[in-house]
Amino acid sequence: MNYQELDREIAHLERVFEMISANDRIPLSYWHSRLRNLPRPMLMPIQRARIARLEATLRSLTEAHEASFAEPPLRPTGTRS
Repeated sequence: MNYQELDREIAHLERVFEMISANDRIPLSYWHSRLRNLPRPMLMPIQRARIARLEATLRSLTEAHEASFAEPPLRPTGTRS
């Protein structure tokens, strides 16, 4: 993968990450995999920075998704225990 191809892939991921949520049809693990599979040794510093931002976004989505499962369920009255 050359510099231009990497740049296009990063740009694609940036566009997608603006729209994804933890409840999307495609699981967050897929996007983690896409980021992990980018050839790191070939990245320019600006590309590394862009990927770091993508990783932070994905980490936030993952944490929010996991936190939503950690909340106690609502009682029939609509309050937490």
